[in-house]
Amino acid sequence: MIRPSNTALGLLGASVTAFGLVVGFLVAPALRRADERALECGRLYARIGKIDSARLERDEIRERVESAQAASRAVLRQIPDATDQAALMSMLAVETGSKVLSQTVTAAEPVPATPRPKESLKAVPVTVEITATFDEVMGLLARAENDRRLVRAIRVEMEKATRADNRRDIDWDSPFVRATIELDAIYGSSSVPAEIASADAKGDAP
Repeated sequence: MIRPSNTALGLLGASVTAFGLVVGFLVAPALRRADERALECGRLYARIGKIDSARLERDEIRERVESAQAASRAVLRQIPDATDQAALMSMLAVETGSKVLSQTVTAAEPVPATPRPKESLKAVPVTVEITATFDEVMGLLARAENDRRLVRAIRVEMEKATRADNRRDIDWDSPFVRATIELDAIYGSSSVPAEIASADAKGDAP
């Protein structure tokens, strides 16, 4: 049996050691880079999760803002600087037919809208006299309340209508009423009280 000499064993050991060093020298940086990339991927995934969470939060805030805007539009009304009686009459007018027997819209002279003497807001009193079905009268009221301008109902009177004339095109099976509706159409610019204006001026001062 042939045994390797000590010299051969020494050379073999040195070769194995050298090979291990070379492999370690080449592989160790790659392993370090792999670990660094894994950590970077983890950080990126964490950032992506935060971005997704921020997007969800942004969408929720956007929905709340849109809901608040819709609610404000349903409540707030514009006050024009000048009265536009033509547009007001057009908004209140309804077409006569089988559900509307007659209608009269009358606008009076403007009056102060508030008891304050320095307030520049004015109100145009409008009286609507209409003989129509109950649904048509309520629809007219709803149209006035939902108008973008500030139109406030002051008084509403209704009584059951009778067959005053023999019109065949009238749907008498529907509940006809004779209604008188008094409205105020507000216009003008509201004056700011002096104490509020002074406070605003102090707040704007540097």
